[in-house]
Amino acid sequence: MSEEPVEPHLTALIPENLDEIVRANRDKFQLAFATEDEMKSLERDIPSGGPVRHTLEGWNVLMMHATAGGKVRSVPKLLGSVEGTGQCWITSTIKAIDLDTGLVQTENSLYRVAGARLFEPSVHLLLHVCVYLNQCGAGRYLGIPEFFY
Repeated sequence: MSEEPVEPHLTALIPENLDEIVRANRDKFQLAFATEDEMKSLERDIPSGGPVRHTLEGWNVLMMHATAGGKVRSVPKLLGSVEGTGQCWITSTIKAIDLDTGLVQTENSLYRVAGARLFEPSVHLLLHVCVYLNQCGAGRYLGIPEFFY
């Protein structure tokens, strides 16, 4: 049995930012928060009145950039914490954002965002992104550390 401390090895597994999540095949897949231009391309008027699934705080638009056959496909997801519970959340693909009303329409649901965009996510949100990508089946290929709830 090794006398070497375990803590440094465990600490190395935990990403400190989005860029540290993908550790393999980085030329094929990248994570980033949406740029201002990417945010503008998603802006649309969203009529209020529909049922809001959750209000997310500490939110941002997570861009998943996948490269295949020399073409980049970017998929925007809403990342944040559910107001009141703090549960980490990643939505289905964003179809529209209306920052005037704070509404975000995804493929499956309508969300509300509260507060300003957060550019330095908590360790909980970073771990949630790892869990999400591993559950999607991309974790091993992308060298994403495995965490489980």
